[in-house]
Amino acid sequence: MKYTDFAAFKRALDTGKVPGVILWQGASAIDGAPIVLVANRFDGASGNDKTGAMVQTWILPDPRAAGIECNGTRPAKIMAWLKATGARSICGDCPHAWKLNPGTGAHEKGSCYVREYQAPAATLGGVYRGAYPIAGVDFPAEWIWRIGAGRNIRAGSYGDPAACPADVWRDFLAMASNRTGYTHMWKSAYAGARRNAWRMRDLLMASCDSAADYRAAVDAGFRAFYVIPRDSFDAGAASLYSVGAHIDGAMICPASDEFEAFHGRKTECAKCGACSGAGGKGARMPSVFIPAHGATGGRIDGAECPAALAMLQKIGAA
Repeated sequence: MKYTDFAAFKRALDTGKVPGVILWQGASAIDGAPIVLVANRFDGASGNDKTGAMVQTWILPDPRAAGIECNGTRPAKIMAWLKATGARSICGDCPHAWKLNPGTGAHEKGSCYVREYQAPAATLGGVYRGAYPIAGVDFPAEWIWRIGAGRNIRAGSYGDPAACPADVWRDFLAMASNRTGYTHMWKSAYAGARRNAWRMRDLLMASCDSAADYRAAVDAGFRAFYVIPRDSFDAGAASLYSVGAHIDGAMICPASDEFEAFHGRKTECAKCGACSGAGGKGARMPSVFIPAHGATGGRIDGAECPAALAMLQKIGAA
């Protein structure tokens, strides 16, 4: 269906009659595989207590090109694709992504907290069925900034935003009321994705997994989002703005349970604005840290990733 009336299209998104849109489809900046960028939940429906009601965005494989099975209205059967590919086209060399088990030849779940078989699989099923109008095909691509205007947007609910062109994100986030976004690709070995991440320092937080990451990201002009091992945080002894000299000056996530332990209250990502990158509401704020959370949070130990450390050394020598 072609859409020519923006007001009617916006009403359809706001009410859920149109469940979302494909903002972009093309070759991944990571490995060139076909991927899609989907935005949905425009009607404010979100089951995430931490983020609150935000438009969600998903970087996903093109299901037909990837051979992912989709049956009727059910979520896509994404697990076989994850085991075969490790989600490389959308997650790159993120240290929390699926990891190859040399013994079995299959990839296994890493420390990423996202349950891929839930919202990502449901969204991918919608892509397969043609539920989402495509920018530049079903509606004018010039509407992208208007679709995002005045909304709270989460950049990268699953997948790394830097797998997609920076210009698409700039359009979509240009007039957003509030935004959050994170990228591991700022330190990636994939040059195209790394360039995208560095072009979006004002939009995205640099996801950090060690003290070396944190220091390098801040030195490079990013604001950092540092996930620390959950057992390294002592709410009774730690300062609100530090968990040690190696990240002195960072503030604890205002949407976290640990923040609530200090203040007796916490906020939602949709209202906070601290994770907007080096620009936006967070421009004058410190970097942010949070103890690892979610079902896989116990797997995060703060150890240096050899591949990431080598990449950081190359960046420092450049």
